Amino acid sequence: MSNKKSSHYKVNALYLLRTMSLLIVLLVFGSTTLKAQIETGENLVDSASEFAQIQYFHTLIVETGLNDKLSQDGPFTVFAPTDEAFRDLPDEVMEGLLENPDELREILRAHIMTGTTTSEELSGLENMPSVQGTVFEIDHHEQGISIGDAMMVAADVIAINGAIHAIDKVLIPR
Repeated sequence: MSNKKSSHYKVNALYLLRTMSLLIVLLVFGSTTLKAQIETGENLVDSASEFAQIQYFHTLIVETGLNDKLSQDGPFTVFAPTDEAFRDLPDEVMEGLLENPDELREILRAHIMTGTTTSEELSGLENMPSVQGTVFEIDHHEQGISIGDAMMVAADVIAINGAIHAIDKVLIPR
């Protein structure tokens, strides 16, 4: 086998191993807040694409063009609603957002905060401003950490330009 093919297989195997490890951890800890950090070695957008619980959020980030900023700039902390959180939105709300890309973009921007903040660091905060301008209250419960009305269901997926935490609701700025 040539060195080129061997190198290609090693890169693919490493990518597959990292993806499978992330998926296993998310499946095992998906319903509770995950305390252990997972370092992806990729940017926020690529990391989100591998995060099984937030595929719809990833799709919307790409469709609204926020992927450019989240791929290159940072650091950012992203509170990404799970696919289930989007399904829980009333149909008319989701339809309205999909029909109005500017409003959808602002809703998505409300889920992005400046700086990298881990779940451990969140425990010392009372609120956190989004890049969109809304300041969300952070509460610490027996069940875990909430931001606004949403509970964190997975935490500390660390990308090279920030962190991703999955939440169980879509944050709607007031």
